[in-house]
Amino acid sequence: MSSANSPSDSGRIIHEIQWSEALPWWILFRAAGTAFAPTVLLLAMVGSLALWAGWSLVDRMQLAPATLAADAIISADVASVQQTELVIPTAAGDLAGTTWNLLGFSPDRSDRVTIFSWLPRAAAGVVRLVVLPFNPTATLPQIGDACARIGWFVLVWSIFGTAITRHVALKLIGEDAPGLVGSIWYGTSKWLASFNSVAFVLLGIVAMAVPGAILGLCMRTDIGLAVAGAFWPLVLGGAVVLAILAVGVVAGWPLMVAAVGVERGDSFQAISTAFSYLYQRPLHYAFYGFVAMIVLLPALFVAELFADAITMLAFWAASLGMGRDRAVVVMNGLSSGLPDASETAQWGVNALLFWTRGVGSILGSFGWGYFWAIATATYLLLRQDVDGTELDEVVLDEPSGESA
Repeated sequence: MSSANSPSDSGRIIHEIQWSEALPWWILFRAAGTAFAPTVLLLAMVGSLALWAGWSLVDRMQLAPATLAADAIISADVASVQQTELVIPTAAGDLAGTTWNLLGFSPDRSDRVTIFSWLPRAAAGVVRLVVLPFNPTATLPQIGDACARIGWFVLVWSIFGTAITRHVALKLIGEDAPGLVGSIWYGTSKWLASFNSVAFVLLGIVAMAVPGAILGLCMRTDIGLAVAGAFWPLVLGGAVVLAILAVGVVAGWPLMVAAVGVERGDSFQAISTAFSYLYQRPLHYAFYGFVAMIVLLPALFVAELFADAITMLAFWAASLGMGRDRAVVVMNGLSSGLPDASETAQWGVNALLFWTRGVGSILGSFGWGYFWAIATATYLLLRQDVDGTELDEVVLDEPSGESA
C-alpha cells in the first residue's frame, strides 16, 4: 500500500490553527488592540499636549506663516493645516513635478487628488512639514519655522513614542508591561537614542549637501550656471544617496524608535536596523502599512463611538436632573454660546465646552497611540522577515555594561 493511502495520512484532522505562524501579520490586529490600553492612550495624550505646547510657542515666535498650526495636532482638523505659497516650476509630465503636485506644493489645487486626500489629516500636515525644508524655493524664515517644529516633534515622540513602543512590545509577548510612570521613565531614559538616530541621519544629509551648495554659489553667475549644467549629472548621482537617506529617515523613523523600545539599543543600532529592514523588505513594509490603514478605519470608528458615548451619557445623566428645557438651552449654548445669560452661566458653559473638547482631544491622541503600536508590530514583523528572529523576542534586561 502506498504512503498516500495510509490511514495515518488520510485520516488526519486539523484541530487548531496557529494564526501567529500561518499569518504572522495577524500581530498587527493585536497591536491595534493595545492602542486602546489606558496607558497607551494617556501616553499619546500627554505627548500630543507636549507637542501642542511646543508648537504654540513656535506660533508665537512668528518665524513664518504657520506650516501646521499647533491646534492641528490636537483636533486633527484639516482646516488647521495651512497651505503654503511655495511653487515648483516644472515641465508637463516631469516626475518631480508630479511628486511636488501630489504633496500639494503647486498654485493650482482645485479638483486635484493629493497625498493629503487619503492620508490621516494630522499625518498630512506632518508630511507637508517634513517636506518643506527640502523645497528649493522655501525662504529662510519658512525653513527655520519648519525645522523648529520638526525638532520639537522628534524630541517629543522620542520620549513618548519610545515609551509606547516599549509598553506595546511587552504586551504583545505577554510580559508585564510598565504602567504610565514606568513607561515615561523608560522613554526619558532612552529618548536620546531615538532622537540621535534621526539627528545623525539628518546631519549626514546636510554634510552631503555641502558640495551641491558650493556649486550653487557658482550658479549665481551665468558662467557658473553653464558650468553647473555640464557637471549636473554628477550632482544627480550624489543626490541618489541623499534620496536614500531622506526616504530612509522619513519612512524608517518609526522603525528606529521601535528598535530602541524593543531592543533597548543605541542610535547606530536603530539606524542600521531601520535602513536594513526598509530597503531589504520595502514591499513587506508597504503591505504592513496597508493592513494598518485598513485596521485603522474600524479602530477610529470604535474610538469615536466611545468618545461620543461618554459625552452623550454625561449630558443624559445631567438632563435627568435639570430637565429637557434646560438641557436644550445648555446644549445650544455649547454650539452658539449664551449671549443673554449671566456671567456665571456663561462660565459654566465654557467649562463644559472645555471638558467636552478634552474628550475629543483624547480621540485625536488615539491616532498617535495607534501609530506607535502599529510601528512596534511592524518592526517585529520586519525583524522576523529579515533576521529570522521570533516575534516574541524582546530584550527584557539591561545589556551588560549599560548603567541602570
